[in-house]
Amino acid sequence: MPTVSVVVPVYNAGGVVSRCVDSILAQSYTDFEVLLVNDGSTDNSGAICDNYAQQDGRVKVIHQENSGVSAARNAGLKAAQGEWVTFVDSDDMVLDCFLEALVEAASRSAQVDLAYCGYVIIEGHSSIKTYVSETYLGKESIHEALSKTYLLYRCSPWAKLFRRSIIVEHDMRFDSNLTISEDRLFLYNYLTHVRGIATTSTIGYLYSSFSPASLKHKRVSSEMLAYRQQAITQAAHEVISQFNLGKNESFLISRHLMLIMFELIRGVYQESGLSKETAKQQRALYEKLFDEQLYMDNLKKGQRWYGYQSQNKLMGYMINRQFEKLNRKFWCNDLDLSLRRFAYNVFKKRLVTVSTAFFDQAVTVINGRI
Repeated sequence: MPTVSVVVPVYNAGGVVSRCVDSILAQSYTDFEVLLVNDGSTDNSGAICDNYAQQDGRVKVIHQENSGVSAARNAGLKAAQGEWVTFVDSDDMVLDCFLEALVEAASRSAQVDLAYCGYVIIEGHSSIKTYVSETYLGKESIHEALSKTYLLYRCSPWAKLFRRSIIVEHDMRFDSNLTISEDRLFLYNYLTHVRGIATTSTIGYLYSSFSPASLKHKRVSSEMLAYRQQAITQAAHEVISQFNLGKNESFLISRHLMLIMFELIRGVYQESGLSKETAKQQRALYEKLFDEQLYMDNLKKGQRWYGYQSQNKLMGYMINRQFEKLNRKFWCNDLDLSLRRFAYNVFKKRLVTVSTAFFDQAVTVINGRI
């Protein structure tokens, strides 16, 4: 059995998948298998993958109907045989030290269940993220790592090693109901079973966001955004509780929860323009709900994962940047009613009649009180 299984979801990546696979096959560490999951590509991606499998016995190809990146990764997980699993996107590349550095980090202790390496992000301009080579064993040590480092800054499945036995034992999968943040949800769920984390200062992964098939550029429905808010919030609470993260120690988790909350509100607002009157009403509700001072007051009412409300500059920055056209000075004296109306707008496409209990459930989702 190989030590590492490298899962590569492939969809219409004919122009870039070869450079990705070539970079994996050029690794200095050679005890691995490559699982290329062709997710119903309509270009020549499938043929390219099959050609690699014919040339190198370490390469295996899985063909399936187009079902999305989560289903593709899940197919790879099902077929994986390695002690460890890592993921590489088909439009990315890895340096030849990638697997060697990760395996070295993971081998420092039998309790290490998750390993990180550094990476380069290419998004208009390049940025580098790396770590100090360190090992964090036990809850207290992981607490320090999560609260004082940037391990949760970008919760992608790439540039990491996952212990496959944990995935198998807990039947873990990427949520195929999500097309965004499914990777963060997977990592949060995985973290609750981790005994130790190892990091290496080695930079091994090159991430590119320029793929034409990237989900980043696709429109997402408000129902999807609401589902994401609920799923991510619940998983975030589990991580915070598991590692006893205090109010000011879960900043990166809170930051993401706030950002996806904004995306949810914006998505509903954009979908509500059935008429000028409806748009006007929705705009007014939107302004009321996200008045800066009101929202800050709401956060102070026991939202433990929003413990960074003291970061007023960040809050002001996000509001000014994303909602500068809205009147943030409009006061709302009945915030709970506004939340109920907003929740109705989020879920109205699913239910014709909405009970009080459902309203309460929806408000719970919006506020993050899972």
